[in-house]
Amino acid sequence: MNTHTAIAQAFYHAFNNNDVSAFDHLLAAGWVNHPADPGQPNTPAGFKRAVELTHAAFERFHIDIEAVVAEHDLVVCRITMRGRHVADFDTWKASGREVCFSGMDMHRIDAGKIQETWHFENFDGLKAAAPAGQVDTH
Repeated sequence: MNTHTAIAQAFYHAFNNNDVSAFDHLLAAGWVNHPADPGQPNTPAGFKRAVELTHAAFERFHIDIEAVVAEHDLVVCRITMRGRHVADFDTWKASGREVCFSGMDMHRIDAGKIQETWHFENFDGLKAAAPAGQVDTH
């Protein structure tokens, strides 16, 4: 495992443990999140708030890294996210059900810190968990 991959893995470890203080050591001060999390400023502080909101919305929230590709200053991670949907998350109303959804992140790492992250989430797992009669807004 190279150093960049270890930094990316530490990012998910911190996310899984809702250890927002760890992001102070992992994210560069000028880190940019592409795109910013809904309703949050595009800053490390905004991201840390989004992590806390994610854990509030999903009991036992956990990210599994399914695959990693690293080249030069980039680390790409295919991920699966799981938890019990206990509170509203963005426009998704709490279902109380166990949910699973996937994503892909690409982190640019320089000087031992994540400088930028590009991310994509596939929320089909939330759609499948929506109670009957709920309108899909995504």
